[in-house]
Amino acid sequence: MGDPSVVADLAATFTKRRAIMSWSALGKHVCSQVAPVWPLARSIAVNPWWQRRQETIDQVAISEQTLLGTAMLMPADYYRARWQQQIQPEHLARARQLQGSQLSEAELVEALNAAASGATMPSVAQILDSGKKRNTTLPWQTEIVHQLSQFCALWVNYPEQFNGSDSHDALYLAWLDIVRHDRGIELLVGERRVEEQLQQLPRDSEALWQEVAKDLPLNDPHQVEAWLQVVLHDIYGWASVFAQRRWARQLEHSSQVYDELDQLLAIRVAWELICWRLASDNKRQRFIDAWQQLEPRKQLVTEQQQALWVWQRALELSYQDELATQLVSQPMLKGKSKAPELQAVFCIDVRSEPMRRALEAQHESIQTFGFAGFFGLPVDYKISESFIKPQLPGLLAPQYRVTQAKDAEGVAQRTHSWRAASWHRSLESPAGAYGWVEMSGLAKIWKLLERSLWPSPQARIGSEVVRDQTWLIERDGEAATTKELAQLAANALRGMGLTGEFARHVLIVGHSACVTNNPHAASLDCGACGGQSGEVNARVLVQLFNNEDVRERIASVYGITIPAETVFYPALHDTTQQQVSVLGERSLPAELANYLVQANAQAQDEQRQRLPDQPTSSDKALLRRAASWSEVRPEWGLARNASIIFAPREATANYDFAARTFLHSYDAEQDPEGAVLTQLMTAPMVVAHWINMQYYASMVAPVTFGSGNKLLHNVVADGVGVFEGNGGDLRIGLAKQSLHDGKDWYHEPLRLTVVIAAPTDAIDKVIAEQPVVRELVENGWLYLWQWEPAQQQLQERTAKGWSELGARYDLAV
Repeated sequence: MGDPSVVADLAATFTKRRAIMSWSALGKHVCSQVAPVWPLARSIAVNPWWQRRQETIDQVAISEQTLLGTAMLMPADYYRARWQQQIQPEHLARARQLQGSQLSEAELVEALNAAASGATMPSVAQILDSGKKRNTTLPWQTEIVHQLSQFCALWVNYPEQFNGSDSHDALYLAWLDIVRHDRGIELLVGERRVEEQLQQLPRDSEALWQEVAKDLPLNDPHQVEAWLQVVLHDIYGWASVFAQRRWARQLEHSSQVYDELDQLLAIRVAWELICWRLASDNKRQRFIDAWQQLEPRKQLVTEQQQALWVWQRALELSYQDELATQLVSQPMLKGKSKAPELQAVFCIDVRSEPMRRALEAQHESIQTFGFAGFFGLPVDYKISESFIKPQLPGLLAPQYRVTQAKDAEGVAQRTHSWRAASWHRSLESPAGAYGWVEMSGLAKIWKLLERSLWPSPQARIGSEVVRDQTWLIERDGEAATTKELAQLAANALRGMGLTGEFARHVLIVGHSACVTNNPHAASLDCGACGGQSGEVNARVLVQLFNNEDVRERIASVYGITIPAETVFYPALHDTTQQQVSVLGERSLPAELANYLVQANAQAQDEQRQRLPDQPTSSDKALLRRAASWSEVRPEWGLARNASIIFAPREATANYDFAARTFLHSYDAEQDPEGAVLTQLMTAPMVVAHWINMQYYASMVAPVTFGSGNKLLHNVVADGVGVFEGNGGDLRIGLAKQSLHDGKDWYHEPLRLTVVIAAPTDAIDKVIAEQPVVRELVENGWLYLWQWEPAQQQLQERTAKGWSELGARYDLAV
């Protein structure tokens, strides 16, 4: 058997190595839980807790509050202000039952008066800062975040300045080389031993993890993982940026030499190691004592949140009551007696719902459909050799590339666009803005006067160079075949439910938002188009639908016959001005064009009433608002979104959903195999959930998942994100002005209610086969209802199965 002492030493060595490796592995696991955030020009909404959807939402809420102080529920004051206003006793009573709470109504009301614990689990840097008055120096945590954030901005904006990009430690080594030459850190934190400690750090991240595991007194893997979450939280904005870069590489199946996110955590951990080595014995003991309180702290948070979850459920019930009552108030309408003369396919965006109502109200021969705004086209748009924009959801990778001819007109337009874009980018930084004012002086007065007298929104880069010209559609550098184009067109027609009874005139309506001086402009554009205008997708799809060869193949292969007299038109819905315009050379007949004018006027009136200052009824009021460089609320975007409905339009046509509902056309009778339903529940439903949770998170956790005050934003690294002020971590999520009207919250933090008009067994089949869908439904990230419009029935699906909603809502069943 050998010498027992040697065996014992080998066993101890193996155990030690295993423990050391586990720290690095735990670090990778913590990084894997970070949700991506896209650059400003391609901004799309994301559920910031997306990578933790395998856990129930209340479990995640306990963890976030315990470790980070990040709330997933509103403060008690918010619910108190809505008690016996929006939240009625019957809502609270049902919420108690659904949450399994034993608390009485009086106890729940009293719980709103209890002071919530504000303590969080500390990093070593925080412990080092505690109990010390700093009049002339910065706190460690502040300086660490500032220094690391500035470094990340340099890394993203000037990658060519860094060597070793082929190393798995590229980011870590670049940081180490820079920080070792930064003499200012010692002065800022008031500690002369920093340079010495930086020199002692290993030039290998795995060796760093070994030193951290050896020095820090955290032996429980749960404590280690929790501590890593705490330290990464300091720089969560940049972590989210690197998570998106990782996401993009994985989506493109690109080779991955190094992972920035894992190294970012290693850098932050390196600072923790330095702080530990510089800490006194007393500070070290305080760190140890604090982390021994992890489980008691978690139990306290669990108890505090139980009552708040009842209030949150009651708030959601107050909305769901109205929705359920509306859905069962009348049977589904039969088909219109008159054949459609005009059909319009809109994006499912909640801002399309008022416009669809307005257009349908003009005449009974008008019919609208709802479909994801990229219209099923997995494309990117090549504007120039160096600039390509994705035109599809972030969940998907483009399969085709669309371009337009490089003639003299196109080149001139692009040149003008780049010059204008360079000017605007130069004004986005404080230093650049002052410099340009100093140089241009009086020469810019005319430009400012022109904008005041003749307001015009600022065009997004690339959008203004789109022309009425044939699109080239390529796949892997080769022109797409008629077979491929016909499949794209047929998939789009099936997805939007337009497979028969075509009108003579059909609009394919993309959407965009026109604003000025708004770094977050992309967040108002089409989320289904990757934060871009949907104009390109609309134009390309219309080209396919009007192509005779494509029509012939659609008819012969897919059984969808488009009448020869049917003409498709590209159109664009400007959500800021609530205006639909037909694009291209073809124009609608005068009568139909007039219907569009009247619908625009009706939708604009509703838009004005929804805005906080309720601008005048002038048809230029919304334009002036969109063109104003000082307007912080050009429109409300998708604020107050609360539900998505998959059903035939006849089932929802007579309802006013007040711009709170995503409406996607779906006819279960035309989908016997459930293929379309699977696509809907794995793509549009997930995208709507992301949007819903971005608004939710920006409201309940504004410090972590909101971007703060728009007036203080400065664009970072050529558009990767914004600082609030001139430093600190990168701010992600929505600004407060996108959620708050200046006096009270405009948005309501409600989880998405998904309503599907399909058989329960078809829905269950998707849930069983799609893990993501199952996690969202059964872990409480959204609500799922099954709707029978003809029978006026509703059922809800939870982890426990199906239950009738009729008795719960006291509705007819």
